[in-house]
Amino acid sequence: MQKENIQQIKTCDMKRYLPSWAKVVKIKNGVPIYNLNIFENIMSWNQENLDIAALDYYGYRITYGELPDKVNEYVCGFKSVGISSSSVVTLCLPVSIENMLSLLALCCIGAISNNVNFLFLKSNLDLYTHQKGSDTLIILDAYLPFVIDDIEKSHIKNIIVTSLNDYLPEWNKQIFQDMSKLPQRLRDVFDDSQKQTVCKEKIAKVRSVQFISMQQIIRLGKENLSPLERGPVDIERDISYSYTSGTTGLPKCIVYKEESANAFIEMHNGLDTKDFVGERVFQIIPLTHATGERVSGYLQMAKGKTLVPQPIYNKDTFGEDVARSRCNWIVAAPSFYLAGVAKGVIAPDALRHVTRPSSGGEPVTKSNVEMIDKWLAENGCKTRFAIGGGAAEDGSGTIFTYFMDEKTKTNETGYPLAPYIKAKIVDESGYEVKRGERGILHISSPAAADRYLNDTDATAARWYIGEDGFRWGVTGDIAIQNPDGSYNILGRASDSYIDRDGNRVYLFDIEYSLDINDPVIEWEITAHKLSNDTAVVAQVVLKKEYLHHKAHAIRYLCNKYSLDAVKIYDNFEISDVTGKRDFQRLKGDKEGYYTPMDDMQLARVSYLDGNRIIEEIITDCNL
Repeated sequence: MQKENIQQIKTCDMKRYLPSWAKVVKIKNGVPIYNLNIFENIMSWNQENLDIAALDYYGYRITYGELPDKVNEYVCGFKSVGISSSSVVTLCLPVSIENMLSLLALCCIGAISNNVNFLFLKSNLDLYTHQKGSDTLIILDAYLPFVIDDIEKSHIKNIIVTSLNDYLPEWNKQIFQDMSKLPQRLRDVFDDSQKQTVCKEKIAKVRSVQFISMQQIIRLGKENLSPLERGPVDIERDISYSYTSGTTGLPKCIVYKEESANAFIEMHNGLDTKDFVGERVFQIIPLTHATGERVSGYLQMAKGKTLVPQPIYNKDTFGEDVARSRCNWIVAAPSFYLAGVAKGVIAPDALRHVTRPSSGGEPVTKSNVEMIDKWLAENGCKTRFAIGGGAAEDGSGTIFTYFMDEKTKTNETGYPLAPYIKAKIVDESGYEVKRGERGILHISSPAAADRYLNDTDATAARWYIGEDGFRWGVTGDIAIQNPDGSYNILGRASDSYIDRDGNRVYLFDIEYSLDINDPVIEWEITAHKLSNDTAVVAQVVLKKEYLHHKAHAIRYLCNKYSLDAVKIYDNFEISDVTGKRDFQRLKGDKEGYYTPMDDMQLARVSYLDGNRIIEEIITDCNL
């Protein structure tokens, strides 16, 4: 059944069956928005896809026909512990069935889902729960030990606990038993039985909080089952909170209304995105991000796709995991693909299923695209790498590569979904620049966030009503419009420094100039501020063939790109917050660099307290 649908039904040809009470209640940027909640919107597209799996978790499948009953079990279970339309429910979960079903159930109830990254929650439980009006926390059991000591000091009343094993079929119960291949930072979270034992002891002493497993919630739901409430909703209601990544300061709470995600789905109505009903989606980006929730979640479900959740996102096994999953659509950070490049060929047909290998939100050099394309082809993928962008609060899905020329595209970010999403590039005075000139990207999208919670100043700085009557968002990204009308998002405006002559220098200009023949797989250019100057350095992951020629690589890079020094990494850490390269860690790494002294010697240097410190002189052969 599913295989036939992949062959026969393009998503742009799907038939829609709207409820009798559904009607358009708003037009936004030309997009008709119905009085539907997200779940009703998704199901309106899937009445002919009831045998297709909506979710596939290591072999446990929930079809679109079964989905309403599963969501209703969560709805009734949540209501039985007091969750209502006035509730704010905090979700701290990995990509999982529980996360997706919880989001859909809370939407049906009309509650606000407060989607918090694990690292944020453990750093300040009160800020991300009580101060957001939330007294219910849904959390993965592996995360609970990191917040248990702050539970009683919080105002949380209910804690619903999930497990990676709950939905695993019997033949796959062992899949998470061996965590030895995970990077250490992930093992510290997922493979620590002692932490779990201590946590259980602490839970037994807590009296002010009700702890309940998600499986108990489901049982309560079945015991108190009532028909799933259907009917028109107020699309102006607040429906979700999410958070900025915190890379430019303290994370801000983003408020989305019901209409936002609906608009995102409606913009794709009838759009030929060259995909088919029943294709499998590699779901790796946390649902705390708009990309994960909307681009890789809601939108794909509205297209009759099968979501394949990956709760532990480990870039070291990314290629093998994609091959095992037999997924067609992938959205993952570029660093995941580059980790695949570093590891090399899995098998000549390992990625034969992949029809849209894509990434979003992180600019990529042409040399990286060439390396990724080569890696994909060597593993049997017949489609080239695609880069999207702008899934932030100002756009929640802005620029797409659906319509790029497959033969000629390189690292273009793509086109906005005209006519609904509008883009313009302006100078620092707000005037539009000519095509081909760089400037600051502004976006008008019907799927944008409504505001920052309780922060009118930040909201006013982010959004404005233009003379054209449209609501525009200031992305903070430097971008350029290409001759063919496509856009390149080059990097953040803040990714720069002022040189001795008072000129602004963008670090991404150096990054973009990397050549495919250079000894580097991936790199980051960082500026360390000194007392009277700026040190521009490269942080690099070398190609395998240069691992025994590090001194040569350092000299080559310093000379070619006029760099002060180079630091070599085995690989770049992935941020637990964003799922991308950990830019904050790289920016703060000021030790262990090497700079050429003469033809035979290098100096190991650090950049501490505004000073360049020579720590050691070594010969090339000793590096």
